[in-house]
Amino acid sequence: MIELFRNSFVSRLGVLAGTIGLVGVAWAAPADRVQTPRPEPCVPFDTESEDDNAILIPAGLEYYEVKAALNEVIQVALYCGQPDGFSEVHLTFEMMVGCDGLVSEISAEDTGGAPEDYVTCVSDVIAKADFPAHQIEGGMPVTYPVNVAW
Repeated sequence: MIELFRNSFVSRLGVLAGTIGLVGVAWAAPADRVQTPRPEPCVPFDTESEDDNAILIPAGLEYYEVKAALNEVIQVALYCGQPDGFSEVHLTFEMMVGCDGLVSEISAEDTGGAPEDYVTCVSDVIAKADFPAHQIEGGMPVTYPVNVAW
């Protein structure tokens, strides 16, 4: 009888632990669904040229590179949920992408009146975008509009 009770208790405890684990996953922040990118070595900027009159400018990111990096993460922002009282949201983010491909700064320049916790949630997801390395040592500014309709 004691063995049966112990097995039943252990079984219930396992179910309880499993339930707690599932709840923990269900309540994870959307940004936690995105793998944190690793920094890449910055692309060296060669300042030497055969043409003495040449103007050398470090190469930043191309439009298609920015678009590809942001497309990899933006769908995860839908897990941020629909803010109460909104059927659509229009946000504009300004970010700085370091030469190592990581977002070093991000801010919401236009929130469209969306609640701060929603804007922070979307911002946290976008900040995990994995950009390619580039040559601009101080970082490259990127403006990113986000329009969502439910």
